Amino acid sequence: MCFVKQARLDRAWLDQPFLCRSHTVLSLAVAPRQERPKTAWLQRLLKGTGWGRQDWQGGIRLPGHKDLSNKTPIQSLSLAGVRLDIPLVNGRSRAEACVTVGQAVKKGEVIWRGPAGTVWVHASTSGVVCGLGEVRLAESDEPVACVSIEADGLDQWLAARAPAPSFDPAQLADFALQMGLVGLGGAGFPTGLKLAPRDAELDTLLINGAECEPFITCDDRLMRERAADIIATADYLGRVYSLKRVAIGVEPNKPEALASLRAVARAAGSAVEVVALPCRYPAGGQPLLVKSLSGRVLGPGMLPAELGLLVMNVATVYALGRAVFHGEPLVSRVVTLTGHVEQAGNVEAPVGLAVSHLLERARPRAGERGVQVGGPMMGRLLSHPEAVIGKTSSCLIVRSDELFPPRAQSGDCIRCNRCVDVCPMALQPLKLYEATNRADRQTLQQEQLGACIECGTCSQVCPSNLPLRDSFRHAKRTIWLGAVQ
Repeated sequence: MCFVKQARLDRAWLDQPFLCRSHTVLSLAVAPRQERPKTAWLQRLLKGTGWGRQDWQGGIRLPGHKDLSNKTPIQSLSLAGVRLDIPLVNGRSRAEACVTVGQAVKKGEVIWRGPAGTVWVHASTSGVVCGLGEVRLAESDEPVACVSIEADGLDQWLAARAPAPSFDPAQLADFALQMGLVGLGGAGFPTGLKLAPRDAELDTLLINGAECEPFITCDDRLMRERAADIIATADYLGRVYSLKRVAIGVEPNKPEALASLRAVARAAGSAVEVVALPCRYPAGGQPLLVKSLSGRVLGPGMLPAELGLLVMNVATVYALGRAVFHGEPLVSRVVTLTGHVEQAGNVEAPVGLAVSHLLERARPRAGERGVQVGGPMMGRLLSHPEAVIGKTSSCLIVRSDELFPPRAQSGDCIRCNRCVDVCPMALQPLKLYEATNRADRQTLQQEQLGACIECGTCSQVCPSNLPLRDSFRHAKRTIWLGAVQ
């Protein structure tokens, strides 16, 4: 049995009553009690949870490097003569195109549609289909099927369908799938599946605007420049799902974004709360965001809906609004270009645009040492220069030795406990690392490997430079899946 399934069965952590805030009334949410003792891990995780206390333990402060790219507005791109290789991916499955080579298409036209429960794929610009093949995404090594379009430079939209603000939850969920919406915060989970009606009643929408990783500023600029769309969509979701509370969490190192959202909400008479989160990494991790904004505890293997919560990234909310109110499917996203470059900033990049095209625009300086896709903590090195931008490609960082100093050789653990002090999930990285090296599944289960959010804070503070986070990632993908018995 894999750990995720096991975690859903082991609900002893639910023995603890915990407090949550509804719209204006502080209410006590008591989960079903069982006569089993709480684990030491659960006691550590619940530390600090109580009346009026919604903070979480651990985390670290990191150099932001956000001023490299957050000073200028989001820029558009000229696509005349540019080839887009639009990936046909639907969750973990591959898709086959419903267009043919030589066919003229408009921006937003469906190029793959699937059965119920699948995310449709659309043309990212207008032009002519010039090929059907395979491509690699910037954040993945596995090739996926793609439709190649030679852009005509007109960027002409397909005639948009009429806005339909009267959707009920089931209709909205189906609409989101048809409009190609996925989570833009990194996981890429189909938005329509998240919006689908469930047995558990939702009472709260939490919107993640933390953007806590260094360098990344795409959500910051989005909140500054398009706050009205974000607030309007948040209010809309509140009405569709009859929610008691809607809150947007933003780290206070984005004062312009906080001010913009609050000003728009105030002017619109919106009930949306704009809340300053703890200013430390990883404030945007889903369990930590949930605790910060609601006081509820999201255990390993749990979905937010089980706690009555709908959790979405701020960029996903914006994209949903464009779909509902303007009939625009998700065909582009804001991407941060930063690091060791001449022209840092944020651009509206169509899905399927080559990473090399964006790097040419950013103009890397001499001495660059590769490209980081995503943030420095949870991202990865670009492994294929011919890769393209996908819906979850938030940031490209051109690395240098100054910004990314070479990591020293790993040594032996000195039992300093720094990794324990900073772990936001109250885990024991020391024990997990030792158990990983032994392929000890029993200890990994006891020490709650499944609760690790792979944020990398433990690796960041380790004086011995142990590859803690990478070891935990490997353990989840091998030991727990049965590759190591």
